[in-house]
Amino acid sequence: MTLPKAEQSTPNKLVIRLAFLINIISLGGFMMVVPLGPDLVDSINFNPAHIGYLIGGSMFGSALMTWLLAGHIDKYDRKNVLVIFLLLRGICLIACGFAISPLILILLFTLSGCFTGPASSVLMASVIDVTPPPHRGRVMAFLGSAFSIAAVIMVPISLWISLYFSWQINFWFFGLLGCALALVCVLIFPKMTAHIQPHKNDVQNISVVRQLFSQLKVKVAFLVVGLQIFAHFLIISNFSAYFQFNLSFPREHMSALYFSGGLASFIMLQFSGRLFDQGIRHQLHLVSALLAVVTIYCIFISTPKTEYLFVLFALMMTFSTIRTSVTGSIVSHLPAPPQRAAFMSLNNTVSNIASGAAGFLSVAVLSVDENSNIIGMDVVAMVSIILTVISPILLWKWVNHKMLLPSAKLC
Repeated sequence: MTLPKAEQSTPNKLVIRLAFLINIISLGGFMMVVPLGPDLVDSINFNPAHIGYLIGGSMFGSALMTWLLAGHIDKYDRKNVLVIFLLLRGICLIACGFAISPLILILLFTLSGCFTGPASSVLMASVIDVTPPPHRGRVMAFLGSAFSIAAVIMVPISLWISLYFSWQINFWFFGLLGCALALVCVLIFPKMTAHIQPHKNDVQNISVVRQLFSQLKVKVAFLVVGLQIFAHFLIISNFSAYFQFNLSFPREHMSALYFSGGLASFIMLQFSGRLFDQGIRHQLHLVSALLAVVTIYCIFISTPKTEYLFVLFALMMTFSTIRTSVTGSIVSHLPAPPQRAAFMSLNNTVSNIASGAAGFLSVAVLSVDENSNIIGMDVVAMVSIILTVISPILLWKWVNHKMLLPSAKLC
C-alpha cells in the first residue's frame, strides 16, 4: 500500500513506516498466544478454557500502565518514551520463554502488556502528529494492515516453530525482535517534541485527562471502542481451541487459516482506507460490523463444516479489521496535538480493560468437557453479536465526522 502524497516527506514516511513495522512485531507477539493455546495445554498443562487469563492479564496490565501515564507522556520526546517501552516489553517476552508453569507465564505476559500499552499510545500519537486529517483514513488503513501482515506472516511462523520445535522459541523470537526495534528507533526515529507545551504548574498537566473526559464526544468514542473490543475478544480469545477441539480443525492447517484471513484483510483494507478518505466513514463502519456479525453467527452458533472455516474465518478477520481501522480513523480526529498521546493512552486503556474483561468473562462462562470440547461459545458469540451491532450506531449518532470537536479543527 502506498502512502498519500501528503505523507511522502522523509520524516513523515519514516515515522509511518516504522510504526507499521513495530505494529507487525507487537501484534505478532500478542496474537501468537491464542493459536498456541493447545500447545501450551500439552506442554505446561494449561487449561484450554483459561487462555482468557493470559489475554486478560496482558490487557489489564496494559490498561493500568496507560491510565497511570496518560497525563504525563505528552510532556516528553515521543522517541525516548517509545524506545524505553519497546525495550522493556522485549525483555519481558524473552523471560516468558523461560516460564515453567501457567501462573508464571500469565504473570510475565501480563508484565509485557504493561509496557505494550504506553508504547502503542506514543506510536499512534506520533503518526497522527505527522498526518493531516484529510489523509488519516488511508494512513490508518495502512497501519491497520499490520494486523493482516502479522496474521499472514508472524502467526504462521509462530505455529510452525511451535509445531516443529517449541513454543518457548516464539517468545524469544519476538522478544529479541522487540529489542532490535528499540535499537532501530534510537538510530533513525526522529525526535518529536513539537507537541510539548510549557505549563505554569503541574495542575495543568493533570487536567489534560480531565479536559478530554469533559467532552461528550470523547466519552462516547471511548464507550464505542470499549464495546467493540469487548465483543471481539469474547470470541477471539478462545477461537483456536474451539476450532481444534470442537470443530476438529487440523492443527497443522492453523498456519494456512491465519494466512488466508490475513491476506484477505490486507487486500480489503486498501479499499476501505480510500473509501474513508472519500467521506464514506460511518457507513463503512456499520456495514463492516453487520457483515462481521454474519460470520460470527455462522462460525460459533451454526457450527459449520470444517471445509467452510477457511472462507468464514477470512471474512470474519476482514470485516473485523476494517471495522477497527475505521473506528480508529474516526476517533483520531478528536484530540488536539497537545492531547494526542494522552487521548491515545486513554483509548488504549479503554481497549485493554475491555479486552481483559472479555477474556476473564469468557473464562467464567466457558467450560470444558471430558473430551476438551469448549462449552458455551454460542452464548459468548451471541453477546458479541449484540455489542457489535450497537457500537456503530452509537458512533454514528454521537461522533459525526462532519461535526468534529473545536480542538480537532486545529489539527
